[in-house]
Amino acid sequence: MNATQKRVLKALYKPDCYILLSGARRDPKETYGDFLVKANVSFFVVNGDYAAEWEPEHGPIQVWHRCNEDAPNGREHYFFDFTDSGPMNWSQLAVETNELPQAFHRGDFDYIFMILKDWASDR
Repeated sequence: MNATQKRVLKALYKPDCYILLSGARRDPKETYGDFLVKANVSFFVVNGDYAAEWEPEHGPIQVWHRCNEDAPNGREHYFFDFTDSGPMNWSQLAVETNELPQAFHRGDFDYIFMILKDWASDR
């Protein structure tokens, strides 16, 4: 387990479907020097060596690929030990087209995970 993984709560919702929770420090310039945090929440679906994630506050569906430590472009990850996903492995349009913010607002987590399962595949 790497240092980042220790800071992430992985709550199992259903098999292979997780709600991740972590905290990030807010910029001291925005908080008058106080140590304040904000919560990061995301929906995360695993399908073999692939995963899809959506953070309601931050936007796109992100696709991750699990790799070994020695893989080219491999780096530590907060869920997988290592990932080698590139910079173009996301889609904001999919969020809007599938109305994920609306689903989150009405508490339709099953729908969100259904959409993410489709994205958590070898593309």
